[in-house]
Amino acid sequence: MTLRQLQHFENLARTQHYQRSAELLGISQPALSRSISSLELELGAPLFEKQGRNVVLNRFGRVFAEHIFTAIHEIDTGAAHLRDMTDPRKGVIEMSLNYATSNIYLPRILRAYMAGRNQDELTFQFRQSNTPAILTDVREGISELGLCSYMEDQPEILLYPVVRCPLLLLAPPGHALARREQASLQEISRYPMIFSVDKTHYIENLLHSQGLDPIIACRMGEDRSIANLVACGFGLSVLPYDPQLEACGIVWVPISDSCAYREFYLAVSRTRPLSVHARDFCRFMLNDAVQSGALKQMPFHI
Repeated sequence: MTLRQLQHFENLARTQHYQRSAELLGISQPALSRSISSLELELGAPLFEKQGRNVVLNRFGRVFAEHIFTAIHEIDTGAAHLRDMTDPRKGVIEMSLNYATSNIYLPRILRAYMAGRNQDELTFQFRQSNTPAILTDVREGISELGLCSYMEDQPEILLYPVVRCPLLLLAPPGHALARREQASLQEISRYPMIFSVDKTHYIENLLHSQGLDPIIACRMGEDRSIANLVACGFGLSVLPYDPQLEACGIVWVPISDSCAYREFYLAVSRTRPLSVHARDFCRFMLNDAVQSGALKQMPFHI
């Protein structure tokens, strides 16, 4: 049983006329008859019966057609999707990213990339998650690209720094540090702090690297939840600046330590080839990273 035979069956089931189907398929009527006969022989049941000069599906054919119509539609849809992915004029870019990059980095890089491009010919599909899940998406081919924090021991994934964001203190209005022009990590660590659930524990590791032992008030899953708790005096926090958090009623204070920044990385599979569009967007992000100084040089193999 071949795809061509199934396409012949699907076409004949719709036209109910051998000559018309043969013309639509671009083959001779005898060739179509042989194809259908071979399919019926393999299935062990007739699929059509004559009705005047036409043919109609019999009870076996109707059952088979219910499945084949769906299967042919899915195959055609999949083939069209692949054509879109490989057509340099249009396509889909699938990307997984964390909350921070979706608010801080992505809007800027998308505006720059889409400038001068036809937006109707390119579609982005985003999945928002945490770093471990993002790396799993890239590893398993669910997404071609990822934007996330750095994680060690990822032999199947290439990680390139694409943006470096200064870390700022989030404090409630009226807090002693909220009135300062800047604050040090040492000063911040003296107060209860609200951390992200993110399994990379980036901020905690940064504080530990400076010999500081933070007081953990709690952990929250989203930056907005962290900001809301900071605003009501539950603790301080340290995050990259996010304009969407301004409405939470917190105060942003620069941090004086030179190590107070966070890098975000572009994740690419080592083993899975990128589509034409994903590769082009990947190169654009890497070139932008070189221009900004986040990346030392452009990789040769992307």
